[in-house]
Amino acid sequence: METIPVNSIEFEYVYVANQRCACGGYYTAVRQELRRGPSGPVDRLIARCEGCGDERAFEFDIRSFFGQWEKYGRFRRTDERFRDAIAHLRAGRLAEAEAALRQVVDAEEGEPAFAWGHYHLGCVLLLEGHAEEARFYLERAAAIQPLEPDIHEALARALEATGEEEAALGHRRESAALKEQFPAE
Repeated sequence: METIPVNSIEFEYVYVANQRCACGGYYTAVRQELRRGPSGPVDRLIARCEGCGDERAFEFDIRSFFGQWEKYGRFRRTDERFRDAIAHLRAGRLAEAEAALRQVVDAEEGEPAFAWGHYHLGCVLLLEGHAEEARFYLERAAAIQPLEPDIHEALARALEATGEEEAALGHRRESAALKEQFPAE
């Protein structure tokens, strides 16, 4: 099992809550275990799907903050930056939204596995006409949360903008299939 890089305990729970089960339900953490992995401490969350009840384990690489108490509350700043970015985006201030979102997904100060941060950054970059860079962030978002139709739809737009029509069509199909599989509640 591949470990997920995180910079805070709080984000582990955010990450799990945003993951979708194959049945369409979302996960809730039910147990947490601290383990020693080959490269350092690993936090393991066992989660249960709210839809079907299946359990899944998520393992997080916590080396960036483990034992450094001053870093344990970092997600609060990341969450504030994310909220600021969305406010800037809604107000049409793309440059400010982009700057805040870059901090949100920063490997050192933000959360590099924050799919919705990558998604929104990719969408902003696409609006600014930076399709290649947008594609990078949207591919990252799709890798983190592969069962989210909106992410595939945005990635399709970025791929179209870079001239990759066939790949774009594949993501449009994936988005449509996911919308059919998981109709909005």
